Amino acid sequence: MTNTQRVILTRLVVGYMLIFLLLRLLENATPTGLLKPPLFIVQMDISYWAYRLSHIADFILYNRVGAICFDFLLFGSGCLCLLFPLQIRWVMLFSILVIIYILTLNGFGMHHAHSMTGMMIVLLPFWVIDNAKFYLLWQGIRYYTCFLYSMAFFWKTIIKDSFFNWQQGIGSFKLNLVTYMFHNPDTWLSAFFRWCIREDWFLNAGNLLLMLIEASMILGFFTKKWDKLLFWFPVFIHLTTYFFSDVLFFELLVLDFSFLSLRQLDGIGRFFQKGTSGRLETSYPI
Repeated sequence: MTNTQRVILTRLVVGYMLIFLLLRLLENATPTGLLKPPLFIVQMDISYWAYRLSHIADFILYNRVGAICFDFLLFGSGCLCLLFPLQIRWVMLFSILVIIYILTLNGFGMHHAHSMTGMMIVLLPFWVIDNAKFYLLWQGIRYYTCFLYSMAFFWKTIIKDSFFNWQQGIGSFKLNLVTYMFHNPDTWLSAFFRWCIREDWFLNAGNLLLMLIEASMILGFFTKKWDKLLFWFPVFIHLTTYFFSDVLFFELLVLDFSFLSLRQLDGIGRFFQKGTSGRLETSYPI
């Protein structure tokens, strides 16, 4: 991997993360908007307990000035990553602040936000200066992504039995969208949802299709020939689960960038460099 390709990848990943962090800022879900949380869930794992016992929250949640400074550092370091993507210190600072923020948010909400787990690890390979070693670690993120979705399939088949429950699709649909239909009975979307309930085969078959798509991510362990298709599988999964189950996991798609090939990164670079002089440096490892 060349410096040019790494710059493009860094800006793609960090830029995607900043979009969702900005949305959470606007929704008052960053430290400046959380005020003073009085609760903390006790069933969380050792990571949350270590964070709790470190008293970091005392500086960024119980202190207004500290909360403002944290938000400023979080978004400031992210912007510096976009401006100087090859300067490791800004990537390290941004990734550490993102991890602290996610631990803070999850502790405040007393729930482990699964959609944000990808943001906690995706930047770790960027800590490495050497491009060859970075590329190897980045492939580890790719294999982790394949593991994540394929394990979702194994969970639904071997550990649990939702794959064999034909009514799982309609059941999940009713559980998550009945509130919307109750408060918005006259919209075209509610009319479509009522059709889905009448024709429950559509939802049940769609649910089965999603689980089979999750299973297909196993292909990524054995070949990269399908990466162009595997890139779009998680996108389809999260779009459909959002539309039919009201579950928003788009932040997890930051891991999806690991399926981009070096040639695709060069193509993205050429797209943004149209009209400028210079030629992209290319290097495709066998």
